[in-house]
Formats: sequence, structure tokens, C-alpha cells
Amino acid sequence: MTSPLAVVVSTYNAPQFLRLTLEGYRQQSDLNFKIYIADDGSTDETRELIGSLQEDFPVPVEHVWHADHGFRKARIHNLTIDRIREPQVLLTDGDCVPLPGLVAAHRRYAAPDGLISGSRVLLSKDYTARLCEGSEQIFPAGPATWLRRRLTGKVNRLLPMLLPTALGAPTTQLEGIRGCHLACPREALVRVNGFDESYEGWGREDSDLTARLLHAGLVRRNLRGTAVLHLWHPDFSRQSLERNDARLRACIDEHRIEAITGLQQLGQTGPEEEMNRERV
Repeated sequence: MTSPLAVVVSTYNAPQFLRLTLEGYRQQSDLNFKIYIADDGSTDETRELIGSLQEDFPVPVEHVWHADHGFRKARIHNLTIDRIREPQVLLTDGDCVPLPGLVAAHRRYAAPDGLISGSRVLLSKDYTARLCEGSEQIFPAGPATWLRRRLTGKVNRLLPMLLPTALGAPTTQLEGIRGCHLACPREALVRVNGFDESYEGWGREDSDLTARLLHAGLVRRNLRGTAVLHLWHPDFSRQSLERNDARLRACIDEHRIEAITGLQQLGQTGPEEEMNRERV
């Protein structure tokens, strides 16, 4: 693919993580992409960080923000997708630092009917803290350093750092999908009406999107050998998970393609309803 890639990075009040993630995108081997930061209502500290980086960043960075009226990851994604004009979209998170070849791999393997699911490597709490304070480099020189980090428990996996980049066999399975590393054509996101905003609280909005993309005929293939580095943080509240699991099961059972509330409904949600949602 010769056209640029859109990289969507979701964030909420985690500027230290976002700084590390953007540094990973600064060091990409392929700079034919644009970053869209989907900000679910962060405070001025995040806005100031982005502003300080935009002037000399090697690719365009657009900050898409809405007010904090609760966990609305699906909605900020839809507001962001509505702005994107690049044909291929990589969805990831502000706590996921990309390896230097990530964009190149996604541009290389992009296909009109393709849904690329990538993997992640989990970083330890201590290692994440050291990266945030700047006492360690994000990307070590050579595989021996990754081996030492694996042996000392700083990372939970080694193979994604050593395997050559390649696509796995086609599959229609939903299992193993990571919302922090998912790519597909923008046209496909529009076709399925984007993210479903009827999911409230953390959990399953990414799986719902993936299920509907598969229902729409996209072919999932797993990207091997190029992972994102997932920074450690405490787990999000799971108080909405049972309800969201039921929504996901209904989506799968009904073979649903379009989101109930998505891109087509942008602007129809009243501010009073949004104010009543709590972040969980």
C-alpha cells in the first residue's frame, strides 16, 4: 500500500504513557502515516503534552477530544473515525508502545478485505515505571537485551521480538483479538457503523467491532513478529463487564453487522444523557 496509514491512539489522563507511545511512533522506519489521538476527556496536561510534541513531530498529529462524561471510548473513536481520510486505519491505545517496524508491517499487509490482528508484549510494573522516569531506553540494541529482559521478568514474552514479520493463516475466530492492535480499511469501519456506543463502561466494545467486521465479510489474519509493548497499569473496573458480555453475545448470535449506535448517529446524543454517564 502506497497511501498513508491512519493510526488511532486512544488515551485518558495518562500523559506519561502517551509520551512513551508517541516516542515509539517517532522512531518508526516508515513515516507515511498520520496519528489521531482519540482523547476521552483528559485534562490540560495531556493537551499540553500533545501541543509540545506537534511542532517537531515527524508525522502529523491530530488531537480529537471530547468532555469527560464517563467512559466513552466507543464515542471518541467514532468522532475520530469521522475525521479520518486515510484508507487504512490502525487502532491502538496510548499504553501500547509500537516497535519501530509496526507501521511498515501494516502498510505492507493492508488489503481491502483484510482485518489484521496484532499481538502485545506485557511489561512489568517496575520496568514500566523505569521507562516512565526515563532511566531505561524503550528499544534495546539487539536481541540479547530482550533476552535479559525476559529472563528478569521485565517482559512476559520473547518470540514477538525475534520472529520475522509475517501474516498468519486466514481465520474467522474472534478469540485472541486485542483491541490495542487492530487494523482494517476505513471503508469497513464505515460499513459496520463504527464502534457501538451502547456499550457503557469498560469492556467488549473492541470485540463487538471485530465481530461485526467479520460478519461483514472481512478476513482476519494475525500479524506475527511485530508486537506492541503494553505498559503496566492496574486493571480497569469490571463492573460493567457482565452487561457488556450479554451485548456481545447478542451481537454474535444475531450476526449483526451495524452498530446500534455508531457513526451514523453522531450528534444525536443529547448532553443531558451524556452527563449522566459515570466513568468506571
